[in-house]
Amino acid sequence: MKRTFLLYALAVCCCLPFPVAAQERQYTITETELTQLEIISESLAISKQNQQLQANSLTEQLRAQERQAKTLAVSLQQAKQKANSLTERLRAQERQAKTLAVSLQEVEQKAKALNSQLQTERASLKDLRTSYNKSEQEAAATIAEKQALIDEQKDKLHRRMIVIITLSGALALMIFAMAAKYFLKYKFSLFHPP
Repeated sequence: MKRTFLLYALAVCCCLPFPVAAQERQYTITETELTQLEIISESLAISKQNQQLQANSLTEQLRAQERQAKTLAVSLQQAKQKANSLTERLRAQERQAKTLAVSLQEVEQKAKALNSQLQTERASLKDLRTSYNKSEQEAAATIAEKQALIDEQKDKLHRRMIVIITLSGALALMIFAMAAKYFLKYKFSLFHPP
């Protein structure tokens, strides 16, 4: 069935350049040429399948990168919540220190110890803010890098889809031309019986 179709397609392609079949010499196809056409057809089909597999692979990579970006966003949100919690703890400790300083002014040593503790907490908060800002910058850089990679993959996929659409259009045009040639040949053969 496939050979018959290829033989028919080749016959129609060969007849396209010759509008008047009765006046021209007919071309006979050899087995080698037919085999070469079959090989070309099979390689085109394999190439199309490979491109489809590559497109699917790129789509999966894109989805994985989007999931990774979402995970990074969730981690960043958790880090923000943790920093807010630590800030609230520090504020609560500051209020407690002020209350103790007002109510226990006679005990200066205890107040100094609380001030020392407060300074330590402030230093740790500063360190936490510094590390939070650093992790936030790293997360933003990672997200930007992944977004650039996603954009690049989208561009590649778009170009490949254009190539596939162009090849499909050319194939459809060839099939239409072959059908028209067959139709015209059949129609003219009715006027000129053999």
